[in-house]
Amino acid sequence: MNRRLDKRPENEWGSKKAERELIARLHQTKEDIPENGMIIDVTAPITDVVDEIIRLSEANKCQG
Repeated sequence: MNRRLDKRPENEWGSKKAERELIARLHQTKEDIPENGMIIDVTAPITDVVDEIIRLSEANKCQG
């Protein structure tokens, strides 16, 4: 996450110190994730990420 933030231009959100601190806090505490939100590891290969999104979506359909 920090590597991505380091590459942001100065005029892009997340490039300022206060914004980065907020991003880090939200990432650490997960307080910005909705109660029904799902955490997905997006560091995996894109096909695995898409498969996981589809799997979780299908599982969620069956519950609702």
